[in-house]
Amino acid sequence: MENACPKVEKCPIFINNVLAIENAAVAYRKLYCEAGLQKYSNCKRYIVSNRIGKCPPDIMPNCSRTVEEIIVKIS
Repeated sequence: MENACPKVEKCPIFINNVLAIENAAVAYRKLYCEAGLQKYSNCKRYIVSNRIGKCPPDIMPNCSRTVEEIIVKIS
């Protein structure tokens, strides 16, 4: 899938079933992971992971916290 996020196959929210509702996982994947660079580059997980090399498994793509708040919390 050429327009997919390069991190989607190893993303913990899908691997570890963080999203208890199957439809939610499908929706997030379509809205962020498979919607092209413009969408997945706005994913908080993608941004945090690119900045510091990791992201907590419970952070959602549209997390209300800022990237800086997420980084401070896990640093």
